[in-house]
Amino acid sequence: MKSSAVAEFPLRTDCIQFNHASYGLSSLRVIDEGERLRREIESDPTVHLGPELTARLEMQSANVAGALGVEPDRMTLCTNATSGAAAIIASVPLTSTSTVVILDVEYSSIRRAWEIACAKVGADLVPVAVPMPLESAADLLTELDARTPGPIDYLQISAITSSTAIQMPIPALAAWAKQRGGRLIVDAAHVPGHIPLMPQQWGASAVFGTLHKWFPTLRPVGFLWLDPELDDLIRPAEVSLTWDSPSLVERFSWPGTFDPAPRLCVDTAVDQWREWASEGLLDGCKALADNADRAIVDSGARCTSAPEYRPPRLRAYILDGASPLHVKDLLQSAGIRAWVGQGSHGECLLRLATHIYNDENDVDRVTHRIKEVLSR
Repeated sequence: MKSSAVAEFPLRTDCIQFNHASYGLSSLRVIDEGERLRREIESDPTVHLGPELTARLEMQSANVAGALGVEPDRMTLCTNATSGAAAIIASVPLTSTSTVVILDVEYSSIRRAWEIACAKVGADLVPVAVPMPLESAADLLTELDARTPGPIDYLQISAITSSTAIQMPIPALAAWAKQRGGRLIVDAAHVPGHIPLMPQQWGASAVFGTLHKWFPTLRPVGFLWLDPELDDLIRPAEVSLTWDSPSLVERFSWPGTFDPAPRLCVDTAVDQWREWASEGLLDGCKALADNADRAIVDSGARCTSAPEYRPPRLRAYILDGASPLHVKDLLQSAGIRAWVGQGSHGECLLRLATHIYNDENDVDRVTHRIKEVLSR
């Protein structure tokens, strides 16, 4: 898999990349298309950044919606996951009697945004610890019940958590939120190009995320999906010329002067991703992630969840007794790029994202280093 696939990316040949889940990784095909688009725009910005742009962005948004299997009028492209989240959190009604529940494994900027929004009005923000490793949905529901005995307004979760790489039991969490009278807000940064996006089946009121993590598109490209009940409420965090538009797509199409090339070449990235899927390369990435589980657990690490909660191509491990800084430095010096950090309970976490340019030799090299860490 690696020899031919690595040529599709501008990767350094002297390092092993297991961290595209942090920033994404553009393919050479998409980079070339992006440069072509930028040159086209610069040939006549008055035309290409004028009304013509909105029509092109509407077409790209519709194409992405079709690829993800959601209704085009319910989804829009935006700058990134943070901008989508900011729009939701700044727009939803909160009062001093509101209760927002958020899991402690949520992305730090999302937690901070809810903290600020709740503090402004005196709303109650309730963090709930996710048992680690997560063995069952029942364990998490028990924690939610213990921390939140009464009604809620919003439950903020991730479809796939970032640092702990847990594919959350969304139906169970959605049912819990509904029983408490609350709306479900989903961070889907690690969903498009990785697992199916199913906002209606999830019972979500709003979903935000990125495309540039798991599709090979340029960065940044985000998306926002809204249930009709929230459509009229949600506005971009920045007040631009299209802020008042009744069209969701147009509303988020012009955040002021920006580089539209990443959004305009999303179709190229999606087409390439489909080629990889049809060739079985993405299934190969899942098999490689499963092999990494076995090898790294045999080295003494622990998975962050039971198998049913592990995403196809993103896995995380608890390295008991290890220092995140030491592990990060050790991997960095060995030319291995992976996310290492501290979990919400103080544990050392290692996260690996497998891509079509990885192979068993890469897994062997990272496993060797983890054995070195855990044998001390």
